[in-house]
Amino acid sequence: MRLNFTFLYFLLLISFAANTQNMTGIWKGYFVQNSFGIYEDRYRFEVQIAQMPNNALNSVTYSYKTTVFYGKAEANGIYTKKTNNVLLNELKLVDLKIGDKSEPCLMTCYLEYNKMGNVETLTGTYASRNLKDKGDCGTGKVYLEKATTSDFHKEDFVAKREAELKKQNKAIARKSTAPKKTTAKVAAVPKKLTIKPGAEDNLISKTPQKVVIPPPTVVVPKKQDPVKVPTPPAIKSIPKPEVIRNRNNELVKTIQSSSKDFKIDLYDNGEIDGDRISVYDNNKLIVSNKLLTDKPISISLNADENTPVHEFVMVAENLGSIPPNTALMIITAGGKRYELFVTSTEQKNAVVRVEYKPE
Repeated sequence: MRLNFTFLYFLLLISFAANTQNMTGIWKGYFVQNSFGIYEDRYRFEVQIAQMPNNALNSVTYSYKTTVFYGKAEANGIYTKKTNNVLLNELKLVDLKIGDKSEPCLMTCYLEYNKMGNVETLTGTYASRNLKDKGDCGTGKVYLEKATTSDFHKEDFVAKREAELKKQNKAIARKSTAPKKTTAKVAAVPKKLTIKPGAEDNLISKTPQKVVIPPPTVVVPKKQDPVKVPTPPAIKSIPKPEVIRNRNNELVKTIQSSSKDFKIDLYDNGEIDGDRISVYDNNKLIVSNKLLTDKPISISLNADENTPVHEFVMVAENLGSIPPNTALMIITAGGKRYELFVTSTEQKNAVVRVEYKPE
C-alpha cells in the first residue's frame, strides 16, 4: 500500500512539474502611454527573462520608438505562481539614445500570464518614474507575447537558464519513462492425480478427442492498375541569395487569398530614421536598397496555379539611427487589407508569405 502511494505521489509530482508555467524566454510587444483619449503614444517593448528556482526574475528590457527614444535597462522581479502574476521593476539604464524633448524613465510593470492555444501573453499596466528627479513619468498598458527570437540578441543569462531547464525536463522525462520493476509469478503446480484401482477406463473415456480444424481459405485479390496522379507543373527554382542563406529568416505571417492580384506598400514605421531595405520575392530581388519614408515603396504582383505561393523576404541594408530596422507593410488582396509591423536586423530577415487559394 505504501509503495502504491509513493508511486502515485511521484506521478503527481511529474505532472505538476510539467504543467508549471515558466517565464524564462523572450517576450515581445509594446506599451502604450495613457494620453486621456487624445492619441495613442505607442512604444515597442521587448523583455528577456530568466526565472530562477525561487521564482525570482532576472531580466533586461528594450524600449524603442524610431528616433524619439531607445533604451536598454536591467530589471528584476518576481513570479507568483498561485495567481499567475508577474512584477517587473527596471533598476537602471545600460544604453540610451534619446531625441526631441523626451526624458529617460524607469518602469515598473504589473502583469498577468495567460495562455490561449499556443500563444502565451503577459498583459497589464505600468507606472514610471523619472530617472533624474524620481518624479512621475506617467502610466499605461503593456502587451507582450512569448517569442522564439529577439529583435536584438538573446542575453547570455537567458540562454544559460533555458539550457538548465531543458536538462531538468530531460531528467524528469527519463524518470517517468523508466521501466517498472515486476515480480515474476510462479506457475501453479497441479496436484498429483490419484487413480483408484479399476477406474482407468473412466479416465480414458473422459479424455477430450482431438479436433481437426480445416486450413483457412485464402482469397487472392485481383490485380488492379495503379491510379495515375497528375504531375504538377514544374516551378522554376531560383537559388537563395547569400543574404538569405546566411541570416535567420523569421516568418511574420502567412496570408491566404482567392485573388490573383495583390499589392504591397512599405513605409517607415514612425519617424524617418534612415532605414534602408531590400525585398526578395521567391529569392528574386524586386526592391534593391531603398530608403523607407512616409511615401510607400509599392509592389504589384499576381499569382497563378503555376506560382501559387509568393514568399517575400525583407532584408535590412542598415539599422538606421535607432536599431532595429522596422517597417509598416500593408498588403491589399481580394478587397482585404492587412497591416503588418516587420522587423529585420543584420542577423535576421523578416518573411511574409502570400498564398493563392482559388475558390
